[in-house]
Amino acid sequence: MQIDVVSSPFSFASVGAGIAFVVVYLYRTCTATKLDRFPTVGPSGLFGAIRFLTHSLEIVQEGYEKHKAGVFKVADLTHRWTVVLNRSHLDDIGRALDTELSFGDAANENIQVQYTLSPAILHDMYHNPILRSQLTRNLGAVYPDIRNELVVAFEETLDLKADEWKSVTAIEVIRNVVCRISNRTFVGLPLCRDPEWVDLNTQLTVSVVKEGALLMWLPKFIRPLAAKWITRRTERVNRAARQLESIIKDRQRHMKEYGKEWSDKPWCMDEGRENSVDQLAVRMMAINFAAIQTTSNGFAQALYILAMDPKYAEMLREEVETTVKEHGWTKEALTHMRKTDSFLKEVQRFEGPAVLGVPRKASQDMKLSDGTVIPKGTFVSLPTYAIHHDHDVYEHPDVFDPLRFVRLEDTKQNPGSRFQLVAVSRDSLTFGFGKSACPGRFFAGVVMKSMLAHVVVEYDVKLDEGTSPSQKNIRFGAHLVPNPATRIVFRKRGA
Repeated sequence: MQIDVVSSPFSFASVGAGIAFVVVYLYRTCTATKLDRFPTVGPSGLFGAIRFLTHSLEIVQEGYEKHKAGVFKVADLTHRWTVVLNRSHLDDIGRALDTELSFGDAANENIQVQYTLSPAILHDMYHNPILRSQLTRNLGAVYPDIRNELVVAFEETLDLKADEWKSVTAIEVIRNVVCRISNRTFVGLPLCRDPEWVDLNTQLTVSVVKEGALLMWLPKFIRPLAAKWITRRTERVNRAARQLESIIKDRQRHMKEYGKEWSDKPWCMDEGRENSVDQLAVRMMAINFAAIQTTSNGFAQALYILAMDPKYAEMLREEVETTVKEHGWTKEALTHMRKTDSFLKEVQRFEGPAVLGVPRKASQDMKLSDGTVIPKGTFVSLPTYAIHHDHDVYEHPDVFDPLRFVRLEDTKQNPGSRFQLVAVSRDSLTFGFGKSACPGRFFAGVVMKSMLAHVVVEYDVKLDEGTSPSQKNIRFGAHLVPNPATRIVFRKRGA
């Protein structure tokens, strides 16, 4: 589909946002800053910020090597400056209140939640504790639905003929499957399979990021007006509300009739904080945005590596088949798939979603335990990629070792579950750290392990001939994401 760049409001908004951004950025660069005390790594100013878009890995690695036990700053287009802390500051981050170092404010700066989704999501993320507690506790009960939807979604999305090798755009297939699995749990059948519902929520993961990036570059006083041109929020809410209306009203009738005795009551509605169809539709889109984006990107990186070398699939297949023979396709079976768990965690460590992670914004002047003072309004992060590739943290960190975490877990010096996929520690920061660690990571872990186990048993996979292994991921600023153009070739095993 071609877009008329002359008449498209989105194009005018993009150009306007770009011009406004340059003006605002240059103004900010000319003003004094309280961050001058921190050493700068990489070029400063607008040139440095633009260079950071494509050279973030090299810039942060240079800073990590020069200031491993200290603090440094890098220029970036998002915040002008990001202050990069070190591993010792994780204790400070873990102890800090949200009124001191805020994850929500830092995340919102990137995607402008109040405009791309709703102010209600920004000011009250009551769904996070629900995901962290109720959903996690009920994973065993909902697992049969997860497994069923996974099988059907792969079969219908790939639509393979007998003994056919079929090339597909990997991230599109993965988003579709993840969306259906997630919504089998969130909204149930038949809506989780509805093509319009799947399209709405898979496109949401792309649209919100793009719209948020444009709004982020604009001065704050312009954003409310610009959001009417840049975002498609009203259209998305209306589409979601139309599809959810009958489900919501039906469940409200059941809740009124059965009250607390109704065992099938939905989690968000059970809170009673929001009752209108539009409110609950926005809440469900926010949950879908987080669930689909995180899980899809993580599994895409794993699938790319799996497709690069058949020995990985052979090793995992043996474990999965042996485990399923004894335990069936159950959540309990997943706990015995240690190699599968280790493979996914090693992908997180080796590839990872970001050069900089654990983002926070200082809500007030914050003095850290080593005396470092972070001025109010400053954005801080940890050099997660550099930490995950540090020789002092991991042995042979630049080698992809799928059984790394099996061995670490087996050592007498390191007992317990800290090396499992969903574990958060000072050495493993993919899911964040502290109180703001990803609340849905246990659900995401179950989904990714189930998908990987299913793929290695049911399919042969390889990179498309036109795909170079070096092009499987792309860097954009601090982000490391699967290349959306990467194609994977699937074939049904035993066909």
